[in-house]
Amino acid sequence: MESKLGIFAYILSLVLISVVSIVAFLRLENSPLLQLYVVIAAVVAYNGWGLIYHLYRKRLTLSLVLEYLLVGALVILLFFWTLFS
Repeated sequence: MESKLGIFAYILSLVLISVVSIVAFLRLENSPLLQLYVVIAAVVAYNGWGLIYHLYRKRLTLSLVLEYLLVGALVILLFFWTLFS
């Protein structure tokens, strides 16, 4: 069983990734290219977080890795089309 401190650390790191990404995205409202970079960095950080989390919990599978990569790619494409259309 996982300790409460370990669970708290994973949740806190995910919240920090989200908050920092949202703040950076909103602060760069006049620069769509920099906003896209923030989205890419957020997706990479989220994918890293998810893969480490599932690896630690011993539930990491190839299908889960592909799911994280495909959802991340979809998010990047959606923001790209929204910011540059």
